[in-house]
Amino acid sequence: MRIGIVHGRFQPLHLGHLHDYILCAKKQCDFIIVGITNPDPTHTLPDESNLSRTRPHNNPMTYYERLVILQDALIEVGLDRSEFTIVPFPINFPQLLKYYTPETGIHYLTVFDDWGESKTNSLKRAGCKTSILFRKDISEKTISSTMVRELIVKKGNWESLVPKSSIQHIENYKIRERLLKIRNQSI
Repeated sequence: MRIGIVHGRFQPLHLGHLHDYILCAKKQCDFIIVGITNPDPTHTLPDESNLSRTRPHNNPMTYYERLVILQDALIEVGLDRSEFTIVPFPINFPQLLKYYTPETGIHYLTVFDDWGESKTNSLKRAGCKTSILFRKDISEKTISSTMVRELIVKKGNWESLVPKSSIQHIENYKIRERLLKIRNQSI
């Protein structure tokens, strides 16, 4: 069985994550492991290539909330529960990945910037097998979680950027209120 591994913060999951990354990688393998990075904020380290990734307002959702959203979105697009699993992914401690993912799996990545290159190199140094799905300039990235979070806060049309199954979860988890509270605390 060919096992693929993808990872991300998914704060929140958007259609770019789903179609351009997860499902693209799934085409390369029989089973996909989706790793959720920064599952525990007490074990998250800043990375010089992108310091904003660890800031609270960029990480409003818990591991559990992201797991539920991912699971429902993958089922929504037609994956059978037997074709995937979701795990914590300690990207800041790549030497621990052997406890979360099989060593025979291939880590699929997309690279838009220095952060993507940094992750790829870190995984390689940890002995992980990697495969780049694509390298693109950051200007080619048409959707980001930052964009979705901003639209949530501003009551914009964020719903068109996320899987349909995610909309109700984001509302039920009161992500807008949480984002506003985090912003007010940082002022």
